[in-house]
Amino acid sequence: MTLKPSYNKYKSLKPPFPFAGAYTSTVLSKLRITLHRHKVQPLLKNSIQETYVSKSGLKLSVHVNCHDSSSKTLFVLPGYLSHHNTSYMQSSLEMFFNSGWNVIRINPVDHGDSLSLNKEVFNAHQHHEVAECIEQYMKEPNHKYSLLGFSFGGNFALRIGCLNVGNKLDKVVSICPMVDHELSLDMMKSSFFKWYYRRKWLRTFKFKQKNWSDIDFSKVYKIKDFKEVTAALLPDILPQQLSLEEYFESYKITPAVIASLNANATIIASKNDPVVPIVTFADLENNEKLNLIITDYGGHNGFIENYKFEDYSIKIAKQEFET
Repeated sequence: MTLKPSYNKYKSLKPPFPFAGAYTSTVLSKLRITLHRHKVQPLLKNSIQETYVSKSGLKLSVHVNCHDSSSKTLFVLPGYLSHHNTSYMQSSLEMFFNSGWNVIRINPVDHGDSLSLNKEVFNAHQHHEVAECIEQYMKEPNHKYSLLGFSFGGNFALRIGCLNVGNKLDKVVSICPMVDHELSLDMMKSSFFKWYYRRKWLRTFKFKQKNWSDIDFSKVYKIKDFKEVTAALLPDILPQQLSLEEYFESYKITPAVIASLNANATIIASKNDPVVPIVTFADLENNEKLNLIITDYGGHNGFIENYKFEDYSIKIAKQEFET
């Protein structure tokens, strides 16, 4: 499968200075929240917050923007411990809602305002609860439903596409998905991103410990290695998981996972992603169920096209959903 001709320009597009850099593109993309506020704010004010309670009892926060009459709905998932109002989530809301889509942004466990809803801690197997939530909003016959995920949410999106609910999805698009978490951690060179993701997790632990008196995560506060933290917590979070290696393998996106997709899928990734190494996509090439779109630049969920801070990964995603 190949990139649509109208978007071939993005494969080798070099954004203007300083947006071609892997780190500058990733970090500066956060400025979209401020720069695009005037366009997004009315949509945020009209968003309806709902809480979904899964069969297992986990609670997810859902933010819904619907038109009075629309025959297409997009579900959007954020990256690791991110939330519905991060820059790429707001850009997705603006782009798709203004193009006639209903947009439903879902915060998994410990993401955004789902943090305070659950005593349980986020883990990579909770894509089942997100899939349940998605299916609860699939009420209309002859309606087009699609799924968009970013980073770890992109990993969730692809695996959700392999579940039964995937049969009801028209398409899944995953931007900068975490396809091999273990290898990505091993190859991560940036001390900033190591600090950034560890800080996210520690803030979650401290919130849980403050709000549930029988929780104690103090044993991991001084551990700096992400994999060591995961190993220390695994017996409590997922006692049925035998080893750290098996846990990482359980949510790795492999050719077998792609082959089991029940919906057409597209992955959009950049060669200079500092969080998800491009080599992790090598085994996924030449798969008939997957459209793999790799751009030369973009960083990790950056994709700043110009000084208007337009996101060209979401432009590509929109074309993928609509053709």
